[in-house]
Amino acid sequence: MPTHPAIIVTGIKEPLTLAQVPTPVPQEHEIQVRIEWVPSAPLDVYQVDAGLMAQFPQSLGDSGAGTVVAVGSAVERLHVGDQVFGFFFHNEKEKGQQVYVTAPEHLFGKIPQGVPMAAAVTLPTNVCTAFLALSDKLGIDLPWPRPDGFSPKDQDIPILIWGAASSVGQFAVQILKYWGYKNVVATASPKHHEKIKSYGAKHVFDYRNSDVVESVVGILSKDSPSTPLRVFDCIDSKFGSLQHIAKIATLPGSIVAAVLPVVVRPPSDPEGILLSADVAGEASWKPGVEIQSIVSYSYEANPYLRDHLLPEIVPGLLTSGAIEPNKYGEIQGASLLERATAALNALRTGTVSGERLVWKVWTEEEFPAFK
Repeated sequence: MPTHPAIIVTGIKEPLTLAQVPTPVPQEHEIQVRIEWVPSAPLDVYQVDAGLMAQFPQSLGDSGAGTVVAVGSAVERLHVGDQVFGFFFHNEKEKGQQVYVTAPEHLFGKIPQGVPMAAAVTLPTNVCTAFLALSDKLGIDLPWPRPDGFSPKDQDIPILIWGAASSVGQFAVQILKYWGYKNVVATASPKHHEKIKSYGAKHVFDYRNSDVVESVVGILSKDSPSTPLRVFDCIDSKFGSLQHIAKIATLPGSIVAAVLPVVVRPPSDPEGILLSADVAGEASWKPGVEIQSIVSYSYEANPYLRDHLLPEIVPGLLTSGAIEPNKYGEIQGASLLERATAALNALRTGTVSGERLVWKVWTEEEFPAFK
């Protein structure tokens, strides 16, 4: 069987390596994509430093952008030569940090004309996560296509986005604005406040302020007294978000959705990273508050989202201008292994804020055989 290069980690905290892995033939409903750009994600650190969802030797990455090079016999929507972005996660042949990804067609969307591939790759994982959290977990009405003149009947319900400057948080705020939700409260560091307001947040607070809980409670009590709250925790930090949110979302009927895993200690902690899968157990919640854990991959369990989210909704939102790609910074390096290692180390510092790190996988200069 032919092979291609892939980034591999052999064990917890082991250095990344470059290996040759099999290049499968696309099956009936699969496409094969030459991956040209990938975004870094916290999951990369969680897998390498904590072994989360890892079976070593483990390939890395669950999203990417590139060019379709082969299609299965039943593929109808995409064609060889199309530039696509995708969110893929089932098995090793779908890991993003390799030259070829082979995965089901429904996990990909076509990149709209005029959108650079490096910008497009910031979208798939986090738009899918935001849409899943808002629609499926928090029960917010987001009909697609959005009907002409659509105005949600509950447009004034209070919605708190904690960590709105994160990649997924930025998309969540933009999505809510597009569908007409007007009472969005957000947290972010001050340098991002104006941007988050321009995306549609009514109020933005500095999550690092000692009085952030009192400030958020105060504005909610003024604008939405006695109204249950919808909360999307994009950070899911035990001490940095969950325990604050538990003091804010106190009314019965409130719903809190948090992206797993819970970070008990971040990668930058001297004692090392510590993760939890128990959102409900990492804070003291009031009776009647519903806690939802978000596993981004689970969006496929919703048949409508499986068939429409990446093929139609994400490209459609981007084309319409409803969302814009994240600001991104390119990780440089003379080789694929250098770029992958530099990206991982940058994420470990915990200093990346308000942008995605993106980097090249395939380049013609490094891998001319895969042109």
